[in-house]
Amino acid sequence: MKIICPSCSYENIEGEDRCAQCFHSLMQRDIPRPRKDDNFQNVMMTAPVAELLTGKDLLVASTTDTIQRIVKIFQEKKKNCVLIYKKKKLVGIISNRDILRRVVLPHKDLSTVKAEEVMTANPEFVRAEDPIAYAVNKMAMGGFRHLPVLANDGTPLSIIMIIDVLRYIARRKKP
Repeated sequence: MKIICPSCSYENIEGEDRCAQCFHSLMQRDIPRPRKDDNFQNVMMTAPVAELLTGKDLLVASTTDTIQRIVKIFQEKKKNCVLIYKKKKLVGIISNRDILRRVVLPHKDLSTVKAEEVMTANPEFVRAEDPIAYAVNKMAMGGFRHLPVLANDGTPLSIIMIIDVLRYIARRKKP
């Protein structure tokens, strides 16, 4: 029996792992699809991250900004996360949790601690067109609460949190 490659339509011998013509995997059988009657699965697997974006949670700081200044902004704006950019490139992220864990005990004077000393360098991020399930998976696997959303050119669009996902799903369930 021959197996037809879904990518190039080449006829392969049954049992092969990949297409001999184009190297497309022949091991994929059933890619999970959401059940049509399950709104939650449908939203998670098909709706893009762009559906969650408001831009309201977006704060951007420099590597040279002090933690004292960042904490002041957090308090004034009632926010708990900031992206760290250097020369228009995302280089880190700082959350209130990072400040509590990495700064408060070892450092007495927050005006002497720079963002680059505390930030989580090279943070994970998603693009606006990525499915919500992809973003949630990254957050769960990485153990973090905030996830930057970047445009294709690397500029920040927003920061999403799991609460954003839950609110979005709750809004969609209402008639």
